Amino acid sequence: MKGTMKKISVLTVLLACCLTLSGCLTHWFVDSTTRLQIENRSSKTVVEIDILSEEDSDYKVWIRDTIRTGEKSRVYEEDWVGTFTMRVRTVGSDFDIENLKLDGGSEYMVLSDSTDGSLHYEFK
Repeated sequence: MKGTMKKISVLTVLLACCLTLSGCLTHWFVDSTTRLQIENRSSKTVVEIDILSEEDSDYKVWIRDTIRTGEKSRVYEEDWVGTFTMRVRTVGSDFDIENLKLDGGSEYMVLSDSTDGSLHYEFK
């Protein structure tokens, strides 16, 4: 019995060390950053992604990269969690995505053409 208790104690200490070293424990429950990767399946070349929060009056640049048709962007991370307006700037026109909810964590957005000539988006 004494040996079993010692093994359980050692196992508990090792488990506690692993949990502590794996990162901030609050990130297991609430992620305060959003990581975004975009796949461009539209016929338009994306040149910039901007974000406007409900409290701000000016857009802030999130992604300043060219994402051509059929390409995927790198993963971009920012401290944005909440409801936003996203402006997708393409060669020749801009498209606004209103009431976009970002909950934090990793997001994979796919852009495609809508039948009305605008951009359609979905998260996968």
